Amino acid sequence: MSLLRSLSDGLRSLFRKERVEGELDEELRGFLEMAVEEKIKKGMSRKEALRAVRLERGSLEITKEVVRSARWEFFVETCLQDLRYAARGLRRNPGFATVAILSLALGIGANSAIFSVFDHVMLKSLPVEKPQELRRIRLEARTRNSGRFSYIEFQRLRDSSQASKGMAAMSRVVNVNLRVDGERQQESARMQLVSGEYFPLLGVYPILGRTLTPDDNRTLGKHPVAVISGSYWQRRFGGAPNILGQAIILNGAHLTIIGVGPRSFSGVWMEAPVDVWVPLMMQADVRYAQHYSASNSDSTKPWVPQDGIRWLDLILRVKRGAEAEAVASVNSVFQQRVRQQAETIGNLEERKLFLQRALVLDPFNRGFSDVRREFAAPLFVLMAMVALVLLVACANIANLLLARGAARQREIAVRLSIGASRARLIRQLLTESVLLSSVGAALGLLVAHWGSSLLVRMAVGVKAGSAPIAAGVDSSVLIFTAALAVSTGILFGLAPAFRMTRVELNAALKAGTRSVHRRFRMSLNKMLVSSQVALSLLLIVGAGLFGRSLRNLLHLDGGFDRGHLLTVRIDPQSVGYDKAQLGDVSRRLVERVESIPGVRSAAMAGCGLSDNCYNFEDGLQITGYQTHSGEQMLVQGNIVGTKYFSTIGMQLLEGRDFSDRDAEKAPIFAIINEAMVRRYFAGRSAIGQRFGSGTYDREIIGVVRDARVSSVQEAPVPMAYYFLPQMTAPAEAMEVRTAADPRWSVEEVRKVVTDVDPNLPIISVTTLSDQVNENVTQERLVAFLTFVFGGLALGLACFGLYGVMSYAVARRTPELGLRMALGASRQQVLWNILLESFGLVGFGLAVGLPSVVAASKLLSGLLFGLTASDPLTIWGAIVILVGVAGIAASIPAFRAARIDPLVALRYE
Repeated sequence: MSLLRSLSDGLRSLFRKERVEGELDEELRGFLEMAVEEKIKKGMSRKEALRAVRLERGSLEITKEVVRSARWEFFVETCLQDLRYAARGLRRNPGFATVAILSLALGIGANSAIFSVFDHVMLKSLPVEKPQELRRIRLEARTRNSGRFSYIEFQRLRDSSQASKGMAAMSRVVNVNLRVDGERQQESARMQLVSGEYFPLLGVYPILGRTLTPDDNRTLGKHPVAVISGSYWQRRFGGAPNILGQAIILNGAHLTIIGVGPRSFSGVWMEAPVDVWVPLMMQADVRYAQHYSASNSDSTKPWVPQDGIRWLDLILRVKRGAEAEAVASVNSVFQQRVRQQAETIGNLEERKLFLQRALVLDPFNRGFSDVRREFAAPLFVLMAMVALVLLVACANIANLLLARGAARQREIAVRLSIGASRARLIRQLLTESVLLSSVGAALGLLVAHWGSSLLVRMAVGVKAGSAPIAAGVDSSVLIFTAALAVSTGILFGLAPAFRMTRVELNAALKAGTRSVHRRFRMSLNKMLVSSQVALSLLLIVGAGLFGRSLRNLLHLDGGFDRGHLLTVRIDPQSVGYDKAQLGDVSRRLVERVESIPGVRSAAMAGCGLSDNCYNFEDGLQITGYQTHSGEQMLVQGNIVGTKYFSTIGMQLLEGRDFSDRDAEKAPIFAIINEAMVRRYFAGRSAIGQRFGSGTYDREIIGVVRDARVSSVQEAPVPMAYYFLPQMTAPAEAMEVRTAADPRWSVEEVRKVVTDVDPNLPIISVTTLSDQVNENVTQERLVAFLTFVFGGLALGLACFGLYGVMSYAVARRTPELGLRMALGASRQQVLWNILLESFGLVGFGLAVGLPSVVAASKLLSGLLFGLTASDPLTIWGAIVILVGVAGIAASIPAFRAARIDPLVALRYE
């Protein structure tokens, strides 16, 4: 009750001050009058009694001040007074305020922007019920595996798990062709197949209609229903309330919309928000045929009843404290199947390794994200670098405050002499610093809002449309920015506040401003400048390392001709063509495209170059190769048509290329790369050798040069190319070689593909050079940001050096004039100032170099083609820093050299 009363009285004092002051005055006068009456009763006159009471009780105004200071609102009032005084002081110094606020806006804004992305990518939980209870089931094995499960495996685990609160299965998110019934326009949408337990398990409820239930996953191909996301409902249908019952066509399958999900939920893949959810039983109908691994199965038939096709990710909800029980429950079921499969393995060592397979539960509160895995380390580096930029800005502003404080020594001395405590003045000075940082933070939020959106777009490679990750200024960013503003204000304001309030009163009151300046030592200023140089060296070296790493990637010889290639990505599976139709379409596409003027050749392939397309096959046997215990026989594969290698510029080193005559022959012909020869055919010729899975049904007819076909960042791995007409999988890319710049042929190629088959969806038509550039989006982003941060830190450090040396020259004007009057030349004065400047820079470099060596170990895993301690980069950074610092120092140095001794001697 007393706390509420204190709070109520305090708020009343703040907002009804005049009335409360009147009541206090009336109360104190009442007490005074009562004391006077007591004196009068003892025989004193009223005048004598009043004088005696005032002598005993003291001044009425002092008593009021004591009463006020005992209440919490007094602290608030003095803070408001300090804020008003600080605002007036900044208005009187607009130049200082502008420089400081802009520096802080950039520093705090950059930190808030990086934190916004960091928060959304690394920290945000899924917008579902109790996300901390969610777990993902992962297969832990000594050999490479896809980590996915078949539908039959899901059923076994779901029906036998006792410790969990439910289990759900889902496919990966894929792009499909969607058309609203009654409309002719077809568009691309993101689809995910899920089990009926998916929405109930996550605790996601619809805003219209209903979600999918287990009853929607009973019979193969008999559940043509769909749920759309709330964001897609708004974006595509304008939030129409009559959406329920609307028919849509997904890859040729007719479905009916039965519900709309909440706007806050777009699936569990951070960078792939889902537009449409469809029951797993509709896999074959919607022609989902991506992200799977198969063994002893037929991928052209429905996947649900096939135990050998692993295509699902499994999640479950575990009760608090029951995780160990849940792990034991799912493993008891899983191990039974493992033991059954192990009986078919003859090799004892292989069987032992196979029996070590087990299921583990990983936290799933943040969902899936490839960006999180790939961008985690660069984000930490960027967070560290942007913090260093802010430290450089803080040191710069601290220097400005010290210089400004020297001019306020007389003011500080007067305030101390009339009774102000040092602690009270320090608080007032810190209030000015926090006000500066708060205004800078407010402007920094604008930088963060714009910068976070730009960072996300650059990180995921989105050039147009909405970004999949909605980073921006939210409550977490606001709290972070507010905390950063306060801590930053205290950081750069504390040392100047202590320094400014440590004055000699007599000297400060007697002397003029310039006399006080002469007694003001510059050691702290110089230390701050050297620290700026040290921090700037770290950032410039980092910018150089990441810039050179990006250059190495862009100029890397990938094993193919990227300058004259155009890649056309198509989606034949969504049309539903059979093998004969696919072969005919591929043949006509190549013929028509090759007839375009300027096109030299064209060839079909299963995966396009630099497309992050992976198709690994495990468990192969190779003639003449003895496997080691636990060795994983892993080979990446791709299907290609005739003239593929000559089209992309990949050199054939041995054997022959595919020909049309190979289509009807057996066995399956393969051309392998150098990496596969080194791994499995060391010391012998690979031509004519056979390999396969279970049977040796593939014959090697050629060897090609190694190439970074999937991504320029990844070294070549053992790879086999198969002839397209001999394989059942469709070609989803066409490589086109042009005589001139391939950009000139983009529209013509797109038109020809549409003319050949208007129903064939074209995913993209891009030059290989652009595709490679998209593959290094992350590296380009990091290099760009480190360059910006390094340049900003360099500019701030040199501005700080310029300010300190300019102030030193102004302070030493009489001394320099006297030296020149006694015979010192202008060159001597010039070099004196320059040597002092380079001394500060040299001390900063001496401190910064060990830090560079220590920090380089953290960057080694993010660089390509050079070491983190690359001497050329480090020496280059030193030369740049010294050169720019020399330019900054030369301005006050030349100003000092032009001092007129007669004017300088009259300076006081």
